[in-house]
Amino acid sequence: MPLRATTKQLVDPGALRAQTEDILEKSRASLETLQPRIELLMRACNNARLPVPGVGQVDFNHPLSPKGEQIVAYLMGTFASKPEVAKEVQVAVYRYYEAHRLVASVQAALESGVLEQQMLEELRLKLFYLSRFHEVFKGDRVLTQLFPPPQTVSAADAAAKSAQALSTVERLKQKKLREDVLRKAEILHASLAPKMQTLAQTLELVEKGGALDIKALITGSSRTARLLALGIGTSPQLVSQLREAKALFEQLGTQLEEAKKENGDVSPLKETIYPLSKLAITCRAHPMLRDLFPATDEGLFPDETTPIRATANLPAAAGTPAPAAGGSGPLPTA
Repeated sequence: MPLRATTKQLVDPGALRAQTEDILEKSRASLETLQPRIELLMRACNNARLPVPGVGQVDFNHPLSPKGEQIVAYLMGTFASKPEVAKEVQVAVYRYYEAHRLVASVQAALESGVLEQQMLEELRLKLFYLSRFHEVFKGDRVLTQLFPPPQTVSAADAAAKSAQALSTVERLKQKKLREDVLRKAEILHASLAPKMQTLAQTLELVEKGGALDIKALITGSSRTARLLALGIGTSPQLVSQLREAKALFEQLGTQLEEAKKENGDVSPLKETIYPLSKLAITCRAHPMLRDLFPATDEGLFPDETTPIRATANLPAAAGTPAPAAGGSGPLPTA
């Protein structure tokens, strides 16, 4: 199925300004909530002499409490024993400060009258990634307490209450919405499948340092992957973002199969569809990746409402966040 060529633009300056002011307010609230946690990650990186590409000297706005010192010490030890956690922390810190810079840029553009829709879309995408930190860190017992999942009603309870309240018209509407999400997911999965195959080969080559046997060299996709690997291998942040995109694509396939079952839940699909449909934004700075994920992909679902999960339900923290309810145990002690 052909992709639509462009993303629909907001032509009403007043509507664009109102939308921008709303997203800036949400952005500042999320950044303020996350700041003490990100500062703990940054302190751990500094103490472990683990550089965060793209982030320079950072001023800390929250004093380090005794429990915060324990968390920093724990993270330093984790970096040494689990390099994959160190990479996840580097990417998270980079994404936070990148979003912080973009908020300032969007605010300046709004005040000077040069704001473009593309800037707003980019900020939405940055915020979406900030809202997924609980997913990124769910494998670590301390980090999952620093970044707990949103507190939501269970899917079963929500479905039961919803079924009781829906009228016939509402049921038909819900069915149509469900079918629309499934259709979008199927289109997106089919569109990205060949590209993700090339991306998987590229990331494998990056891991191997570019080594490739002669048999693989004779296939077109492997030649493309080799060139991509040479081009992105020197950019750890971009490689990490592409690994996350690949993981999201695999997650999309799994979620799609589950959602197709009778009464399958499509809500997880909505959150996975959004960042995958915006890969052109992530890849636009690199010529070869821009060819692999062209801007036309961004117009796949131009009417899609951007999901921005609120982070205000994270426990307030001044230096050290409180553990999440139902967490995996107490924070480390000396």
